[in-house]
Amino acid sequence: MDLAKARQLLELGLEASRQEIRAAYRRAARRWHPDAAPAETDRHTRMQEINEAYRYILAFLETYRYRLEETPEAKEDYEHWWQTHFGQSMGWENRPRRPRRQKKS
Repeated sequence: MDLAKARQLLELGLEASRQEIRAAYRRAARRWHPDAAPAETDRHTRMQEINEAYRYILAFLETYRYRLEETPEAKEDYEHWWQTHFGQSMGWENRPRRPRRQKKS
């Protein structure tokens, strides 16, 4: 099994969080469980494939190597991501401040 086949079986896109992977596995397991799937399908084989796909993706996540270095390009990527999603600067520096509450004496 390869990663593309595992993603296809669990109906995942190119990006997914662990929660999304777990939810996709549970959806597929409910759909293809031998007690619930339509009788005309090969339920046992399909469920084995789904289990294998889930284990394969989890193993991939455990062995994936992350680059643990900040680069100027990475900072630019974050800013670009923010601009494409929200279309403005973060603006923390221009944020109006609330007055502090006065303690009652």
